[in-house]
Amino acid sequence: MCMVEDRNRDSVEDAAPPGLMDVFLRERERLLRIAAGMGMARADADDVLQDVSIQVLKNADRFEQESVMTKWLITTTVNHCLTEHRKRFRHKASRIVKRRPDMAEELAEGGGADRAGLSEELEAVRRTLAELDPTLLLAVVLRYFCDMNSGEIAETLEWNASTVRGRLREARLILAGKLLQRGIEP
Repeated sequence: MCMVEDRNRDSVEDAAPPGLMDVFLRERERLLRIAAGMGMARADADDVLQDVSIQVLKNADRFEQESVMTKWLITTTVNHCLTEHRKRFRHKASRIVKRRPDMAEELAEGGGADRAGLSEELEAVRRTLAELDPTLLLAVVLRYFCDMNSGEIAETLEWNASTVRGRLREARLILAGKLLQRGIEP
């Protein structure tokens, strides 16, 4: 009986807290949703996460608390997305959000009329999101793509919760107005 207790105690003592890479791997899907919400195509989102993973390797020993690691990962992902957007702007890219190349194949396979209408609406929503100010877009992405509440967003971005709610309200009003102008009822 004593040997079993000693082994259990040793295994608890040997269990190391998760490192930054462990948290990164666990949060990878969430970070991909953030990048997608920031207007990144899947390939670009993968590139952003590759850059973030390099930062993870460089800063592996910097953090001890898991909640701090998660906040840092989200902030780093958002910053890399914004940097990517700036690069595209500097290179005079005509659009931030790229069309999905597989959409034409999906439409050709059937259900063309319904899918075409849905595709046009989705593209209009993507374009409208891409036109938002980055601080408004960030709040929208974290709220609606990552299911974070205003308190969690405020803690992650080091904003006041009231600031988050105000930016969400402003973003919703802008999005609704622009979608209505494009003939889409929000």
